[in-house]
Amino acid sequence: MRIALGIYRLQPRGGLEDNCIRIAEELARRGHEPTVVLAGPHADLPFPIKTVSLAPGAFSSHARLGAFSRAFSQATRERFERTVAFQLMPDADILFIADALRDNPGAPLVKRLTPRFQAFARLERACFGPDAKIRIIGQALPQMKAFVDRYPASRERIAVIPPAIAAARHRPELRERLRARTRKALGLNELAQTWLWLGLQPEIKGLDRVIETLPEHPETSLLIGGLTATDPKMRKHLARARQLGVDGRIHCLGYVSGDKFFEVLAAADALAHPARTEIAGAVIIEALANGLPVVTTDICGFAEHVEKSGAGRVVHGPFDRSSFSRYLGEVCGAANASLSKLGIAYGADPKLYSGIGAACDLIEAESWSPRCDV
Repeated sequence: MRIALGIYRLQPRGGLEDNCIRIAEELARRGHEPTVVLAGPHADLPFPIKTVSLAPGAFSSHARLGAFSRAFSQATRERFERTVAFQLMPDADILFIADALRDNPGAPLVKRLTPRFQAFARLERACFGPDAKIRIIGQALPQMKAFVDRYPASRERIAVIPPAIAAARHRPELRERLRARTRKALGLNELAQTWLWLGLQPEIKGLDRVIETLPEHPETSLLIGGLTATDPKMRKHLARARQLGVDGRIHCLGYVSGDKFFEVLAAADALAHPARTEIAGAVIIEALANGLPVVTTDICGFAEHVEKSGAGRVVHGPFDRSSFSRYLGEVCGAANASLSKLGIAYGADPKLYSGIGAACDLIEAESWSPRCDV
Protein backbone atom coordinates (compact mmCIF):
# COMPACT_ATOMS: atom_id res chain seq x y z
CA MET A 1 0.00 0.00 0.00
CA ARG A 2 0.97 3.61 -0.49
CA ILE A 3 0.77 5.04 3.03
CA ALA A 4 1.19 8.69 4.03
CA LEU A 5 2.36 9.49 7.55
CA GLY A 6 1.72 13.08 8.61
CA ILE A 7 3.81 14.68 11.37
CA TYR A 8 4.58 18.37 11.77
CA ARG A 9 8.33 17.84 12.25
CA LEU A 10 10.89 15.10 12.88
CA GLN A 11 13.47 17.22 14.69
CA PRO A 12 14.19 17.33 17.54
CA ARG A 13 13.56 13.58 17.67
CA GLY A 14 11.44 12.94 20.73
CA GLY A 15 9.14 10.01 21.47
CA LEU A 16 6.45 10.86 18.88
CA GLU A 17 9.00 11.51 16.15
CA ASP A 18 10.78 8.26 16.99
CA ASN A 19 7.53 6.31 16.75
CA CYS A 20 6.73 7.87 13.36
CA ILE A 21 10.15 6.96 11.95
CA ARG A 22 10.06 3.44 13.32
CA ILE A 23 6.53 2.84 11.98
CA ALA A 24 7.62 4.07 8.54
CA GLU A 25 10.64 1.75 8.66
CA GLU A 26 8.51 -1.25 9.66
CA LEU A 27 5.91 -0.53 6.98
CA ALA A 28 8.68 -0.38 4.38
CA ARG A 29 10.09 -3.65 5.70
CA ARG A 30 6.65 -5.21 5.19
CA GLY A 31 6.65 -4.18 1.54
CA HIS A 32 4.54 -1.02 1.74
CA GLU A 33 5.47 2.39 0.31
CA PRO A 34 5.47 4.89 3.21
CA THR A 35 5.89 8.61 2.64
CA VAL A 36 6.35 10.98 5.57
CA VAL A 37 4.65 14.34 5.06
CA LEU A 38 5.89 17.17 7.28
CA ALA A 39 6.41 20.92 7.50
CA GLY A 40 9.69 21.08 9.42
CA PRO A 41 13.35 20.10 9.00
CA HIS A 42 14.45 16.49 8.76
CA ALA A 43 17.55 14.37 8.40
CA ASP A 44 18.12 11.91 5.59
CA LEU A 45 15.88 8.90 6.02
CA PRO A 46 15.48 5.63 4.06
CA PHE A 47 12.00 6.46 2.75
CA PRO A 48 10.41 9.34 0.80
CA ILE A 49 9.82 12.66 2.55
CA LYS A 50 7.37 15.30 1.32
CA THR A 51 7.60 18.78 2.82
CA VAL A 52 4.48 20.93 2.61
CA SER A 53 4.24 24.71 2.86
CA LEU A 54 1.86 26.27 5.34
CA ALA A 55 -0.53 29.08 4.52
CA PRO A 56 0.80 32.56 5.39
CA GLY A 57 -0.11 33.94 8.79
CA ALA A 58 0.24 30.71 10.78
CA PHE A 59 2.40 32.12 13.58
CA SER A 60 1.08 30.44 16.73
CA SER A 61 1.47 26.73 17.43
CA HIS A 62 -2.27 26.07 17.15
CA ALA A 63 -2.49 28.05 13.90
CA ARG A 64 0.43 26.10 12.47
CA LEU A 65 -1.16 22.79 13.43
CA GLY A 66 -4.45 23.79 11.79
CA ALA A 67 -2.60 24.90 8.67
CA PHE A 68 -0.59 21.67 8.60
CA SER A 69 -3.76 19.60 8.94
CA ARG A 70 -5.20 21.32 5.86
CA ALA A 71 -1.94 21.04 3.92
CA PHE A 72 -1.63 17.34 4.75
CA SER A 73 -5.17 16.71 3.54
CA GLN A 74 -4.52 18.51 0.26
CA ALA A 75 -1.15 16.84 -0.31
CA THR A 76 -2.46 13.31 0.21
CA ARG A 77 -5.95 13.43 -1.29
CA GLU A 78 -6.48 10.45 -3.63
CA ARG A 79 -2.72 9.80 -3.77
CA PHE A 80 -2.49 7.24 -0.97
CA GLU A 81 -4.39 4.16 0.10
CA ARG A 82 -3.97 4.95 3.79
CA THR A 83 -3.23 8.19 5.66
CA VAL A 84 -1.92 8.20 9.23
CA ALA A 85 -1.74 11.38 11.31
CA PHE A 86 0.57 11.88 14.28
CA GLN A 87 -1.16 15.10 15.30
CA LEU A 88 -4.84 16.03 15.42
CA MET A 89 -5.79 15.87 11.73
CA PRO A 90 -9.41 14.75 11.29
CA ASP A 91 -9.21 14.06 7.53
CA ALA A 92 -6.75 11.18 8.00
CA ASP A 93 -7.81 7.54 8.12
CA ILE A 94 -5.92 6.81 11.34
CA LEU A 95 -4.70 8.99 14.21
CA PHE A 96 -1.68 7.89 16.25
CA ILE A 97 -2.35 10.00 19.33
CA ALA A 98 0.45 11.10 21.64
CA ASP A 99 -1.46 13.94 23.31
CA ALA A 100 -3.43 14.12 26.49
CA LEU A 101 -7.08 15.21 26.46
CA ARG A 102 -7.19 18.93 25.73
CA ASP A 103 -10.93 19.72 25.69
CA ASN A 104 -11.25 19.05 29.39
CA PRO A 105 -14.57 20.36 30.77
CA GLY A 106 -12.85 20.93 34.12
CA ALA A 107 -10.35 23.41 32.66
CA PRO A 108 -10.68 26.96 34.06
CA LEU A 109 -12.99 29.18 32.04
CA VAL A 110 -10.23 31.71 31.39
CA LYS A 111 -8.19 28.94 29.75
CA ARG A 112 -11.14 27.60 27.77
CA LEU A 113 -11.70 31.03 26.22
CA THR A 114 -8.18 31.34 24.80
CA PRO A 115 -7.75 30.95 21.01
CA ARG A 116 -5.19 28.19 21.61
CA PHE A 117 -7.57 26.10 23.73
CA GLN A 118 -10.49 26.57 21.35
CA ALA A 119 -8.41 25.72 18.26
CA PHE A 120 -7.11 22.48 19.75
CA ALA A 121 -10.56 21.62 21.12
CA ARG A 122 -12.10 21.98 17.65
CA LEU A 123 -9.53 19.65 16.13
CA GLU A 124 -9.97 17.19 18.98
CA ARG A 125 -13.76 17.13 18.65
CA ALA A 126 -13.38 16.60 14.90
CA CYS A 127 -11.29 13.49 15.62
CA PHE A 128 -13.13 12.08 18.66
CA GLY A 129 -16.66 13.44 18.39
CA PRO A 130 -19.76 11.40 17.41
CA ASP A 131 -19.56 12.31 13.73
CA ALA A 132 -15.88 11.41 13.34
CA LYS A 133 -14.77 8.34 11.43
CA ILE A 134 -11.00 8.43 12.00
CA ARG A 135 -9.63 5.34 13.75
CA ILE A 136 -7.42 6.03 16.74
CA ILE A 137 -4.29 4.31 18.03
CA GLY A 138 -3.55 5.11 21.67
CA GLN A 139 -0.40 4.37 23.65
CA ALA A 140 -1.65 3.88 27.20
CA LEU A 141 -4.96 3.00 28.88
CA PRO A 142 -5.02 6.02 31.25
CA GLN A 143 -4.56 8.31 28.24
CA MET A 144 -7.43 6.78 26.29
CA LYS A 145 -9.76 6.45 29.28
CA ALA A 146 -9.77 10.25 29.50
CA PHE A 147 -10.77 10.51 25.83
CA VAL A 148 -13.51 7.88 26.14
CA ASP A 149 -14.92 9.59 29.23
CA ARG A 150 -15.07 12.86 27.31
CA TYR A 151 -16.17 11.37 23.95
CA PRO A 152 -18.00 8.07 24.67
CA ALA A 153 -18.78 7.42 21.00
CA SER A 154 -15.07 7.21 20.21
CA ARG A 155 -14.66 3.94 22.13
CA GLU A 156 -15.54 1.83 19.08
CA ARG A 157 -12.79 3.47 17.03
CA ILE A 158 -9.95 3.18 19.58
CA ALA A 159 -7.21 0.57 19.90
CA VAL A 160 -4.43 0.72 22.50
CA ILE A 161 -1.11 -0.82 21.53
CA PRO A 162 1.49 -2.41 23.85
CA PRO A 163 4.62 -0.40 24.69
CA ALA A 164 6.73 0.43 21.64
CA ILE A 165 10.17 0.07 23.21
CA ALA A 166 12.91 -0.47 20.65
CA ALA A 167 14.54 -3.87 21.11
CA ALA A 168 17.92 -2.21 20.47
CA ARG A 169 17.44 -0.23 23.71
CA HIS A 170 17.34 -3.45 25.75
CA ARG A 171 20.87 -4.46 26.73
CA PRO A 172 20.77 -5.32 30.45
CA GLU A 173 24.01 -7.30 30.20
CA LEU A 174 25.88 -4.01 29.67
CA ARG A 175 25.03 -2.61 33.09
CA GLU A 176 27.67 -4.46 35.06
CA ARG A 177 30.22 -4.15 32.26
CA LEU A 178 29.90 -0.38 31.84
CA ARG A 179 29.15 0.83 35.35
CA ALA A 180 32.58 1.28 36.96
CA ARG A 181 34.20 2.59 33.78
CA THR A 182 31.50 5.20 33.12
CA ARG A 183 31.37 6.41 36.72
CA LYS A 184 35.13 6.88 36.67
CA ALA A 185 34.96 8.79 33.38
CA LEU A 186 32.30 11.09 34.86
CA GLY A 187 34.32 11.66 38.02
CA LEU A 188 31.72 10.01 40.23
CA ASN A 189 32.68 8.48 43.54
CA GLU A 190 32.51 4.71 43.22
CA LEU A 191 30.03 4.38 46.10
CA ALA A 192 28.16 7.71 45.85
CA GLN A 193 24.48 7.56 44.93
CA THR A 194 23.68 8.91 41.46
CA TRP A 195 20.35 9.90 39.95
CA LEU A 196 19.60 10.16 36.25
CA TRP A 197 17.08 12.51 34.66
CA LEU A 198 16.40 12.09 30.93
CA GLY A 199 14.35 14.40 28.71
CA LEU A 200 14.11 17.38 26.39
CA GLN A 201 11.40 19.30 28.28
CA PRO A 202 12.61 20.21 31.79
CA GLU A 203 9.35 21.58 33.19
CA ILE A 204 7.10 18.86 31.78
CA LYS A 205 9.44 16.09 32.90
CA GLY A 206 9.97 17.59 36.36
CA LEU A 207 13.68 18.44 36.33
CA ASP A 208 13.06 21.29 38.77
CA ARG A 209 11.53 18.80 41.21
CA VAL A 210 14.69 16.69 41.04
CA ILE A 211 16.99 19.68 41.60
CA GLU A 212 14.90 20.89 44.55
CA THR A 213 15.28 17.45 46.13
CA LEU A 214 19.05 17.22 45.67
CA PRO A 215 20.02 19.27 48.77
CA GLU A 216 18.37 16.61 50.95
CA HIS A 217 20.90 14.07 49.62
CA PRO A 218 24.28 15.79 50.09
CA GLU A 219 26.36 12.88 48.78
CA THR A 220 24.27 12.35 45.64
CA SER A 221 25.12 13.40 42.07
CA LEU A 222 22.65 14.10 39.27
CA LEU A 223 23.19 13.18 35.63
CA ILE A 224 21.06 15.15 33.16
CA GLY A 225 20.64 13.47 29.78
CA GLY A 226 19.14 15.24 26.76
CA LEU A 227 20.33 18.78 27.44
CA THR A 228 23.69 20.55 27.62
CA ALA A 229 24.67 23.11 30.25
CA THR A 230 24.51 25.83 27.59
CA ASP A 231 21.01 24.93 26.38
CA PRO A 232 18.67 27.91 26.98
CA LYS A 233 16.18 25.52 28.58
CA MET A 234 18.72 24.84 31.33
CA ARG A 235 19.43 28.45 32.25
CA LYS A 236 16.96 28.88 35.09
CA HIS A 237 17.43 25.33 36.37
CA LEU A 238 21.19 25.72 36.70
CA ALA A 239 20.67 29.13 38.30
CA ARG A 240 18.41 27.50 40.88
CA ALA A 241 20.99 24.76 41.41
CA ARG A 242 23.60 27.43 42.18
CA GLN A 243 21.23 29.04 44.69
CA LEU A 244 20.80 25.68 46.39
CA GLY A 245 24.54 24.98 46.33
CA VAL A 246 24.18 21.75 44.33
CA ASP A 247 25.45 22.86 40.92
CA GLY A 248 28.79 21.14 41.52
CA ARG A 249 27.01 17.79 41.72
CA ILE A 250 25.15 18.16 38.42
CA HIS A 251 26.51 16.78 35.13
CA CYS A 252 24.75 17.86 31.90
CA LEU A 253 25.50 15.21 29.29
CA GLY A 254 23.64 16.47 26.22
CA TYR A 255 21.75 14.12 23.94
CA VAL A 256 22.41 10.49 24.86
CA SER A 257 22.05 7.85 22.19
CA GLY A 258 23.81 4.68 21.07
CA ASP A 259 26.43 3.41 23.51
CA LYS A 260 26.18 6.61 25.57
CA PHE A 261 22.60 5.74 26.48
CA PHE A 262 23.64 2.46 28.07
CA GLU A 263 26.62 4.09 29.77
CA VAL A 264 24.53 6.67 31.62
CA LEU A 265 21.92 4.06 32.62
CA ALA A 266 24.74 1.90 34.00
CA ALA A 267 26.34 4.78 35.89
CA ALA A 268 23.12 5.74 37.71
CA ASP A 269 21.39 4.16 40.70
CA ALA A 270 17.88 5.44 39.91
CA LEU A 271 15.93 7.16 37.17
CA ALA A 272 14.30 10.24 38.72
CA HIS A 273 11.26 10.93 36.53
CA PRO A 274 8.74 13.11 38.43
CA ALA A 275 6.91 14.21 35.28
CA ARG A 276 3.98 16.61 35.37
CA THR A 277 2.60 15.22 32.11
CA GLU A 278 3.57 11.96 30.43
CA ILE A 279 1.21 10.04 28.16
CA ALA A 280 3.35 6.93 28.21
CA GLY A 281 7.01 7.35 29.15
CA ALA A 282 9.15 4.91 27.19
CA VAL A 283 12.18 5.93 29.24
CA ILE A 284 10.53 4.35 32.29
CA ILE A 285 10.45 0.89 30.71
CA GLU A 286 13.86 1.36 29.09
CA ALA A 287 15.36 2.09 32.50
CA LEU A 288 13.63 -0.83 34.23
CA ALA A 289 14.55 -3.32 31.52
CA ASN A 290 18.20 -2.29 31.69
CA GLY A 291 18.38 -2.70 35.43
CA LEU A 292 17.92 0.90 36.56
CA PRO A 293 15.23 1.30 39.26
CA VAL A 294 12.71 4.10 38.68
CA VAL A 295 10.99 6.69 40.86
CA THR A 296 8.19 8.40 38.95
CA THR A 297 4.74 9.96 39.27
CA ASP A 298 1.41 8.25 38.70
CA ILE A 299 0.57 10.77 35.97
CA CYS A 300 2.82 8.76 33.64
CA GLY A 301 0.99 6.20 31.53
CA PHE A 302 3.76 3.63 32.02
CA ALA A 303 4.02 4.12 35.79
CA GLU A 304 2.03 0.89 36.09
CA HIS A 305 5.11 -0.99 34.86
CA VAL A 306 7.12 0.28 37.83
CA GLU A 307 4.55 -1.22 40.17
CA LYS A 308 4.08 -4.43 38.18
CA SER A 309 7.83 -5.04 38.12
CA GLY A 310 8.38 -4.03 41.73
CA ALA A 311 11.54 -2.29 40.51
CA GLY A 312 10.93 1.21 41.83
CA ARG A 313 8.42 3.53 43.45
CA VAL A 314 5.49 5.64 42.23
CA VAL A 315 4.41 8.93 43.82
CA HIS A 316 0.60 8.85 43.83
CA GLY A 317 -1.79 11.79 43.88
CA PRO A 318 -0.64 15.42 44.05
CA PHE A 319 3.13 15.54 43.90
CA ASP A 320 4.72 15.32 47.34
CA ARG A 321 8.43 16.09 47.33
CA SER A 322 9.03 14.46 50.70
CA SER A 323 7.70 11.15 49.35
CA PHE A 324 9.73 11.57 46.18
CA SER A 325 12.87 12.21 48.22
CA ARG A 326 12.21 9.24 50.51
CA TYR A 327 11.58 6.91 47.59
CA LEU A 328 14.83 7.95 45.90
CA GLY A 329 16.70 7.24 49.11
CA GLU A 330 15.06 3.82 49.33
CA VAL A 331 15.75 2.67 45.78
CA CYS A 332 19.34 3.92 45.87
CA GLY A 333 19.99 2.21 49.21
CA ALA A 334 20.48 -1.38 50.24
CA ALA A 335 17.65 -2.62 48.00
CA ASN A 336 19.18 -1.19 44.82
CA ALA A 337 20.74 -4.41 43.52
CA SER A 338 17.61 -6.49 44.10
CA LEU A 339 15.41 -3.83 42.46
CA SER A 340 17.77 -3.83 39.49
CA LYS A 341 17.32 -7.59 39.09
CA LEU A 342 13.53 -7.26 39.28
CA GLY A 343 13.57 -4.70 36.47
CA ILE A 344 15.80 -6.87 34.29
CA ALA A 345 13.50 -9.86 34.82
CA TYR A 346 10.46 -7.75 33.92
CA GLY A 347 12.18 -6.46 30.81
CA ALA A 348 12.43 -9.98 29.39
CA ASP A 349 8.74 -9.84 28.38
CA PRO A 350 8.65 -9.56 24.54
CA LYS A 351 5.31 -7.76 24.68
CA LEU A 352 7.11 -4.63 25.91
CA TYR A 353 8.78 -4.34 22.48
CA SER A 354 5.79 -5.14 20.27
CA GLY A 355 4.03 -1.78 19.99
CA ILE A 356 5.41 -0.72 16.61
CA GLY A 357 4.42 -4.05 15.05
CA ALA A 358 0.96 -3.79 16.60
CA ALA A 359 0.55 -0.26 15.24
CA CYS A 360 1.52 -1.43 11.75
CA ASP A 361 -0.95 -4.33 11.97
CA LEU A 362 -3.68 -1.78 12.67
CA ILE A 363 -2.55 0.51 9.84
CA GLU A 364 -2.66 -2.43 7.41
CA ALA A 365 -6.13 -3.56 8.53
CA GLU A 366 -9.21 -2.43 6.65
CA SER A 367 -11.09 -2.33 9.93
CA TRP A 368 -10.56 -3.38 13.51
CA SER A 369 -12.50 -4.27 16.60
CA PRO A 370 -12.04 -1.87 19.53
CA ARG A 371 -9.11 -2.78 21.75
CA CYS A 372 -9.59 -0.30 24.53
CA ASP A 373 -10.59 -1.79 27.86
CA VAL A 374 -11.72 1.46 29.47
